[in-house]
Amino acid sequence: MPQPDEKSSVSIASQAKRIVWSGEIPWQKWTNFYTRVLSKFTGGKGIKLTVKVEIEPPEGIQKQKIEETKSGLRELGLGDDVDIG
Repeated sequence: MPQPDEKSSVSIASQAKRIVWSGEIPWQKWTNFYTRVLSKFTGGKGIKLTVKVEIEPPEGIQKQKIEETKSGLRELGLGDDVDIG
């Protein structure tokens, strides 16, 4: 009879010190990601969220949209230093 590997035989502890996940989320699922995953932790301290957004439509991005994006970032209290290529 085959022996179970170590990972399958280890049970999740009743409490962990931290959870880390990294992956790509389609923009259409961002709200669902927040609702189903992040909202469970928003009442306490110790949550850190790092976001990288890449927008590269084939037709390019108009200067007005870039300025609106920078303005939106400022309104949220975030830095408006965007890499424009």
